[in-house]
Amino acid sequence: MASQGYRDWLKAGKPYSLIRPAKALQKKLRAYGLTVYDYPNDAHLTASTPEDHTPFSVTGWPGPNARWKARALDVMPRSESYAHRKENADIARQIIRDRNAGVPGVMWIKYLNWTDENGTCRQERWTPGHATRSSTDNGHIHISGRSDVDDDARADDYDPIARAAAVLAREDDDMIDPQQFDDMQWRMDALFNDQPQIRGGRYTPDKAPELSRNRLHEHLVAIDERLAALAAGGAPSQEQVTAAVREVLPELARLVAAELRELRFAAPPQS
Repeated sequence: MASQGYRDWLKAGKPYSLIRPAKALQKKLRAYGLTVYDYPNDAHLTASTPEDHTPFSVTGWPGPNARWKARALDVMPRSESYAHRKENADIARQIIRDRNAGVPGVMWIKYLNWTDENGTCRQERWTPGHATRSSTDNGHIHISGRSDVDDDARADDYDPIARAAAVLAREDDDMIDPQQFDDMQWRMDALFNDQPQIRGGRYTPDKAPELSRNRLHEHLVAIDERLAALAAGGAPSQEQVTAAVREVLPELARLVAAELRELRFAAPPQS
């Protein structure tokens, strides 16, 4: 049986408005060509316990919902294809990550129902802590808003699709392809070996005269030789050891810094 709220709504002339943060997110997602519903269907309107699609919901949190203001969205997949189901699920995943991270643009969300690309449907609820449970509201993303965010402007610029794309771009930047890894390994070898080996060959004077001279290695050897010379004359004092190291330390530090800067960018010639 329909609720008293429904009857009051009919009598008032069916007033309806969508709260600001829900409207902002709807606009952003529709700009990508997605279908995002807000207006309640007959089942929503005539339910005995009207929920957040209706402008007379009785399921408000943390307080009662203001009358005539709806606060729910349904974000639909473009089709039933796996790719489009995954796109829909990835939007939900980004919103969930952001909600748990305290991103201001999603703090208006009370709960979210979503279905992953394999058909598993869950509800993520923040009332106030985050809890996950199964849901039967499957096939789309349902988003419900809190009762105290009707005019919240923080969602005006929130875009979960752009944020997800930015995360992927950062992950791509952090990935090292095999060639780059090979080059980095060569540079690390060059730090600690006089004639680094890579790709089955050595950089010897006849193959690569410049690379056969590893200036950093030479300075490390110079420290060893100086300490050995001191040791030959008896146990060196701490002052003598310190002085020996200080002779080459500034240039050594400069070379280390230069080599580290090259780790990501420099590639050795083919052997």
